[in-house]
This record gives sequence, structure tokens and C-alpha cells, in this order.
Amino acid sequence: MYVAMFYHFAKIEELVCVRACVEHLCIQSDVHGTCILATEGINAALAHPNDEVLETIIEQIKTCLALQELRPTLSRAHHDTLPFDKLLVQIRPEIVSYGTLFDFTLPILPKVNSVQWNDLLQANDVVVLDVRNQYEHALGRFRNSIQPGTKNFREFKEFLQQQTEMDYDQSVAIYCTGGIRCEKAAQSMFTLGFKSVIQLDRGILGYLEESTDDSLWEGECFVFDQRVALNETLLEGSAELCLACGGPLSPNDKVHPHYEHGISCSACHHELTPATHARRSERLRQLHLARRRGGEKSLDTNVSSRDLRV
Repeated sequence: MYVAMFYHFAKIEELVCVRACVEHLCIQSDVHGTCILATEGINAALAHPNDEVLETIIEQIKTCLALQELRPTLSRAHHDTLPFDKLLVQIRPEIVSYGTLFDFTLPILPKVNSVQWNDLLQANDVVVLDVRNQYEHALGRFRNSIQPGTKNFREFKEFLQQQTEMDYDQSVAIYCTGGIRCEKAAQSMFTLGFKSVIQLDRGILGYLEESTDDSLWEGECFVFDQRVALNETLLEGSAELCLACGGPLSPNDKVHPHYEHGISCSACHHELTPATHARRSERLRQLHLARRRGGEKSLDTNVSSRDLRV
């Protein structure tokens, strides 16, 4: 199973027509996944067993939206993993939730490839900032990078206004999963007066696609589908989801004293009360019953309510 992830900021006017076009193309080729459309562009993660089918669909979507280019990153899932249960094509206010639309009047800020990024990571005068969420950073990161402790991307603006770690005159190199969050983060930083903001082009996924033995990535990269995370070869990793809070679990997290399957992990153990323990125990019991009956594969977890982020 192949997964193509891509986004593009572009002004889209006839959203209902575009949505119908994209949905028809995907249904016609039995493509599953999520596609978010807004007046500011498109953000998608689409899956199919044949990579050539995905390439054709992306070309057709590009034509449908009258775009010059779409730059997908291709990754893999295990044979028995279906990254998405169905196709979902939605119109939303933003293609990534931030509370601020992409500003097409601002200058295009610099982006670097994997080789240039490695040089930045090893420079003494550059701050490396992870604009993803705290739980994503905990699972994998670039060495020596900082993370503002955000639980969601909307909190990043508040971090920028309150932070004291970065000087407005120094170079700041920012990264995220596939680049989309960096686009909006960079605009916020530029507006606040940061003189030099440099983005990792196509994010972690693009970096891992380009890099080989010289990779400076550590750990796994969280993705917003049923694979949970990808390793450095863009194959499905070893991380799982905590059934209690929906956060990612590494193998080490599963041997932590606060981990109890379906009940808690080190990140959510502090929320545990006798009432929540009883409620989660009952949900786990219902999950086991459903599996025995051959019904639902899983019960809802928090991951299902998260926005697609690339």
C-alpha cells in the first residue's frame, strides 16, 4: 500500500466544484484517504496499492485545480495495513488549522533541501525549531532542535509572542512533518519581525526521501493515519497509539511503569482517577467483545478527531 502526501497553497474559488471533481477522481480509482480544500489551497494524504494510480490521480487533481505543480511525498504501509478506512474530501476554512489564513501578499520565504538542512543543523549560530506538537517531537526529532511544548498548532502563535529563547536577529531553521505548518509558522515569524526564517522544504518526509547515510533524523515521524509513524526509510514504524489518550507510544513507552494497555500511558497517567479507570476498562472490554464478534476493528480514539497535517 502506497500513501502520497501533498499540499499546495493557492487561491481556490469554486470549492464545491473542485470538491466534486477531486472526489469523483478518487472514487473512480478506488483511492482512500483525506483531502482538505479551502480558499487557501489543498492538503491531502491519499492511499492506493498501486503507486502509478496515485501518480495519475495527483496529475488529474493538479489539472482540476489548475496548479503548476504538486510535490507529493510517497511512503509505504505494511501489506495488512489500510492507512485510511474510507475517502473523505472536505471543505474547511483552512487546510491546516491555525486560526489565520495563508497571506498571499507576503514574500516567499527561503526553503532548503536535505543537504543544506544538514549544514544548518551543524551551524553554531542557528536555532532549530520544531513547529509540530509536543507528542510528535517526543517520538522523533532532529538532534538539538527545540519544541515549544505546544499541544496543537494553534498554540504556536502564543508561543511566538511569549518566547524568550530566540533572538529576532538570529537565523531560525524550522521544520514539521511535510512542510505545511512551517508555511504558516514562517509567515507569523516574519510578521513579528524575525529577520531570518528558513524552512525545511517538504518537511521531515521530504528530508527522509532525499537522505541516505547522512541523515541527522532521530526516532520515528508521527503521521496522521493508521500507520501512526514512519521510520527513516518511510516505512511503517513501531509506534502504536495509546487507546486512552490517542497519543503515540514508542516501544520504550510501553515498558514505562505508568503504561497500562487501554488505561493509561506516561503522558495521560496524571488524568487517571477511579472513575476514568473504570470507564476505560469498560471501553477496553467492549473493544475485545467487538473483535471477537468480528465487528468494529477498534473503538474511537482521539487521533480520529485530529486535523490532517502534512
